[in-house]
Amino acid sequence: MKSNKLLILVMAVLTVLSLLPASTQAARASSVDDDGSLMYQNSDFVEKEQPEITEETKRLIAAYQKDPSEANYLALRDEVIKNYNAVLAKKEAKLNELKVETAGKPGGDEVLAEMYEIVQEMYLTYWSRINSSMLRFTDPRLLKWKIADAAKYDYIPVMGAGESIYVGRTPVTNAEYAAYVRATGANPPASWTNGTYPRGEADYPVNDVSYADAEAYCAWLTRNDGANAYRLPNESEWELAAGHMPKDADFNCGVNNGRVSVEQYAGVTRGAHGAVDFWGNVWEWTSTERDDGTMGVKGGSWKSARTDCRTEYRKEGRNGAQSYDDVGFRVIQVKGGVEPAQKAELTGLTAPSVTAASAGDDSIILSWQPVGGALEYQIFEYFPDSDLVEMLERTRDTSITLTGLEPDSTHSYIVQPISYRLIADNVSGEYSVTATCGKTAQEQHAPLPAPNEDSPSASYQDVEPDKWYREPIDYALKNGLMNGVSATRFDPDGATTRAMVVVILYRLEGSPAVSTANPFYDVEGGKWYTDAVVWANASGIVGGYSGHTFGPMDSITREQFALILHRYAQHKGYATDGAAQLSDYSDAGSISSWAREAMLWANGSGLITGRSASTLAPKGNATRAETAAILMRFIEGER
Repeated sequence: MKSNKLLILVMAVLTVLSLLPASTQAARASSVDDDGSLMYQNSDFVEKEQPEITEETKRLIAAYQKDPSEANYLALRDEVIKNYNAVLAKKEAKLNELKVETAGKPGGDEVLAEMYEIVQEMYLTYWSRINSSMLRFTDPRLLKWKIADAAKYDYIPVMGAGESIYVGRTPVTNAEYAAYVRATGANPPASWTNGTYPRGEADYPVNDVSYADAEAYCAWLTRNDGANAYRLPNESEWELAAGHMPKDADFNCGVNNGRVSVEQYAGVTRGAHGAVDFWGNVWEWTSTERDDGTMGVKGGSWKSARTDCRTEYRKEGRNGAQSYDDVGFRVIQVKGGVEPAQKAELTGLTAPSVTAASAGDDSIILSWQPVGGALEYQIFEYFPDSDLVEMLERTRDTSITLTGLEPDSTHSYIVQPISYRLIADNVSGEYSVTATCGKTAQEQHAPLPAPNEDSPSASYQDVEPDKWYREPIDYALKNGLMNGVSATRFDPDGATTRAMVVVILYRLEGSPAVSTANPFYDVEGGKWYTDAVVWANASGIVGGYSGHTFGPMDSITREQFALILHRYAQHKGYATDGAAQLSDYSDAGSISSWAREAMLWANGSGLITGRSASTLAPKGNATRAETAAILMRFIEGER
């Protein structure tokens, strides 16, 4: 394995650079010293544009769209991977050239650090880019769409999100929001004076609007249109619309002390299919809820760190009940008001529980439990001192032996599950495992606690005995309702999938024999959840997204869980007439209309309580710990 000493040096340089204004960094990267020592300043490592589609790729796209067979799909995917690998190899080669070219020269460290950052970004987003490209390339609209014509349209197709999904070409502007305020009498943004935006800022993105304000705007558009529906994008739809953010693209971040026109950079920087102003200027609300109950925002703002503007940055969230000077929104248009059978989702796979152990003096073996929905696993080496990764190989197996290592050397690794559509968003140090060549597991780790009949959760390293969830997890384990995700992990904060929920209810029902035909093409025969899905569908407890898809590995939200439990209670003949008042929860208005009755019952029955005194988080994913607690309350309440 490569030494990481240089990586550590470069990260130190990056740390210093991050403290400089963006304009200073740009000047350093583009200037030439008097002695000509920065002749490499015009090197082709700068990533300012998204690559054009090759002729061979176009041919394979056309072949797939004419005959969408598995063979044509895989041929196209292989070409996409080949093309991306060629770009990656070019960047890696340039990195190696720069190591020699910049050695000892003024400004060399900064240029080298910039190139390291580009290569790292390509590693971290590798499978996001591959899968996003495949979703776009297999969209029937792709070959009919001309990006050069995008400026003629208010809404641009979001390739890969479903044929009815279009996105606003720009974020909603002050002028557009003002029309809504005049028509409805809604409160204007707090930053406006006497209900009017500042002079000269008609085409600036509107800001100081909450998530609820943005939803109300979408509802107004829907009422006015009469044919199409409007809503906010989820995170994956936003990412598909934006495409990858080129490393050195020009946009409003670290340049101006505030917002600018949504058209300011339209001539030089665009999204995947012609929409503009995705990065910088203002963050944009999405309908994706973060684990902490905040609503996800995307794209960064004029005052963000440039790395936070990346398309694949998935950590920023804001309180949906509040407005912010650096947050606006753009709108999804749903043609004909008909949603796709399955909404776009890019990061739906869970992170595996991985163990690392020495396999000899010069080798380490990694092992993990299979992840539902994953087809392959990408292996990364992780360098803790520099927080960098290096891509290794990928495998379809659930173990791999890494050989040719130095005796007594210590290595850390990350295993990322991938499929043709989804990935696990887990390429970061918190998911790494470490082992030392020649040392046994006993030498590297303390022994696991013995199973405890009174507290079976004690066998899991990630279940803290003094946390609120220990009792419900013990209950679920004792009653055979849930299992750990591995021998050592329960994953209490992990998302609960649709498959998990129906299996739990199926077990509660006594796992009855199933004779009904399986109507879902994405539910394979013989899977651990197959009989449960067929039973739940036949019993009217859980339906599919359409007549043919179920989405077994999709995460389930708290309001979806409430609806399923409500239907199960009705199926069992339990009383479901208890209801609560939800006025104490600031986000009660975000409950979907189809789930409101169920949420009123679930909260009134004490099954689903707030995540805080003021937030119910109906659209937040139900964690495995929450699932255990809800089940315990439900079962004990009916006894």
